[in-house]
Amino acid sequence: MPLSRHARIGLVALVPFAAAACVAAILSIPPDERLGTMVRFVMFHGASTWVNMGTFTLAGAFSLAYVFGAEKLGRWGEAFRWCSLPLWCVNTVLGITSMKLIWGGILWNEPRLGMTFGLLAAAVVILAIQLIFDHPKVPAVLDAVLAISLWTLVLVLPNLFHPDSPVFNSENPTYIYSFLAMVASMAVAAGCVVTLVARRRHPEHPHGHALP
Repeated sequence: MPLSRHARIGLVALVPFAAAACVAAILSIPPDERLGTMVRFVMFHGASTWVNMGTFTLAGAFSLAYVFGAEKLGRWGEAFRWCSLPLWCVNTVLGITSMKLIWGGILWNEPRLGMTFGLLAAAVVILAIQLIFDHPKVPAVLDAVLAISLWTLVLVLPNLFHPDSPVFNSENPTYIYSFLAMVASMAVAAGCVVTLVARRRHPEHPHGHALP
């Protein structure tokens, strides 16, 4: 069911509030002894990556449910797919930029960087399949495969340069709460965008059937 006009306005208005909350959380992060204020950029990249992993995971979950017969969830899987790709593009740029600023160059032998580019290419392929072919369950299956691949790589690939969970291992409450605030605010913004996409008015299918 499409959103009402008031609901759309409310969701659109909530996005800048979430963005402002994210900015406030970033500014609340104190400088690090080694990274200085650059720690804010690094933590923002980490929080954004967390949210992006969540959108990819939900895209896979909703798409898988759609494949197995939950027709109404197909819109949500598609919406999370459309949200995940541009956010992953942003995170890829953030990751490369943080490497250059902190380590003075791009560490091409970093396994997580290879994973980033691999997932970006896979997401582009899935989106292209959706746009080119009229078989919605094909990209839905690929969404599920991509989500499983993402978590498999995250759990298997080693961290050659990135320390494991630096925010939580720091035992600094300000870092931890600021990080979680960034994650929450970005998740709210992403949720608003996804809902607007999933609950938009759909045109009639060429064969006379409404899209799922």
